[in-house]
This record gives sequence, C-alpha cells and structure tokens, in this order.
Amino acid sequence: MVACFSRLSWIPRSPFFIRLGGVVLGRVIFVVCVEVRRGMILRCTGCGSEVGAGARFCPNCGAQLGPVVPSPSGLVYLFGDRFAGRDKLLSAGEKLPCSDVKVQKKDLVQAMFRGAFASLERDGHLSLTLGQKKALLFKTSAVFVTLNRREVQESGGLETRILHALTGDPRRDCVEEVVGRVIGEDSIDPWGVVIDQTREYLLQHGYFVEGERGGLGKFIPGRKLLPQCERIIALQRHLSAVQALLEGLPSRDSALNKQLCEDIKRGITLRYETQELDVDE
Repeated sequence: MVACFSRLSWIPRSPFFIRLGGVVLGRVIFVVCVEVRRGMILRCTGCGSEVGAGARFCPNCGAQLGPVVPSPSGLVYLFGDRFAGRDKLLSAGEKLPCSDVKVQKKDLVQAMFRGAFASLERDGHLSLTLGQKKALLFKTSAVFVTLNRREVQESGGLETRILHALTGDPRRDCVEEVVGRVIGEDSIDPWGVVIDQTREYLLQHGYFVEGERGGLGKFIPGRKLLPQCERIIALQRHLSAVQALLEGLPSRDSALNKQLCEDIKRGITLRYETQELDVDE
C-alpha cells in the first residue's frame, strides 16, 4: 500500500490580502484560506500530486492513501526509553518527543541502526553474515552485508539510507563502513546527525511540524520541530513487533549480534571529528 501524509501548511495573514479584497477576489482568497486551515495538504508519495483532505485514493495515479507507520528505526527513536538506557550525568542525553525522559544518545542511535539492519534482513532486502576482514597485518571479525534487492520507498528513513549506502559488493559492504557512509562527513556529533536525519523523515510524514522560534530563540540555528503527540502516542501498538525484532537477533545468532553491535558503534565513532581549539600563548 502506498501511503502519503504531510504537515499542515498555513496561509499567513498579510496586508496584501486586505488591499486586494474586492468582492470576487476576496471570496477566492477566503475559500482558499478555509480549505487550507480546515485540513492538511496531502501529497501522494507515489506520484507527488496534491491530494485533498479526506481522499482515499490519489486522483492522479490512483494509489490508496493512508497514514504512514514509521520504519522500525523511526519507532525506536520516538520511543527511545524502551530501547536505550536513561541519560547519565556525564553522558550526552537526547530528550524524547512527547516526554520529559532523556536517554543516552549513543545507545539510542545504535539501537536505531540495529532495528534498521534487522528489519531490512527480515524483509529480504539484505543478508547479514559474520566473517573476517583484513586489518593491516592481521584479520578481524566483521559483519558483512549482502544486498538482495534495493527496492524500497524513497522516504523510508534510516533503512532507505542504508540501502543507498550499499555498493553491492559484500567485500566492501561491511557494517562498519556502511554506517560511516550513512552518516556522511565527519562531525563533532555523528549521533546527532542520525537523529536529525530521522526527524526529517518523521517530519515528511506528519509526526513533526515546523514551528516558529520566539524571542532569543530566533538566533538559534536550525528549524524548530514540534512533535505531534497524539499521532505519536497512537503508534505504541507497533512497539511489540520492533521489540521482538531486536530480541530475535541475539537468539538467532549471538556471535553475529555481538559483532553487529560492535561494528555499528565503531562505524559511528569513526565519523567523530574532534575540534582543535586555538589557544593564544
């Protein structure tokens, strides 16, 4: 089923509307404003056409429309307290949407990657195997990824980014390197990069909306994203499947699961860039 959903788009108040407020034009503007404010502007992910609120099928391509359930990695992020340890005093914490709980950011992102790899293997997109790779003068254990099929929705979150990062050559596609490609350039906060990518994905499907910063907040870089808690809370019924997916990894192959965790952690850490501070002597 192809699904679509996007955030609410408001028509701002403007003196321009008032100056042009003739009888005919005024009515047209009024109708447009009412239509936009009464519902949400939907866009079909199949063809990109705008779809009226309440529509069950896309008028352009005929695709069936409905709410999008986030990918497993997205659900892990939204309900991170089920998958990551609580924030400690000296650790980098991540405040969860619709909650006052802060979890350990590193644990959260590693769980997101585990959920993404596990779901892609479950759905037949890839296979994970334990093997050996050369490292200077000796060999080390590593988890390798074999690409089976790449077809997946473009807006599939971290799972889609993993598939796009695969070369198709299992010798080059070890988990450590794939994770590094997903993150991209080196960063002082590679864990935050993955979280930002996931928030953008959830924004596309209406689980966040853009808000305006007030006061001194206007000087903070980046956009302000507001979680849509009613929609997010309704996703709790899907958590048991994600928990079973993650719990199934060690029970299926404990050695592979242990190495997978180590490779994900190493792949993220290799993208960590330290900043050198210039100190005047």
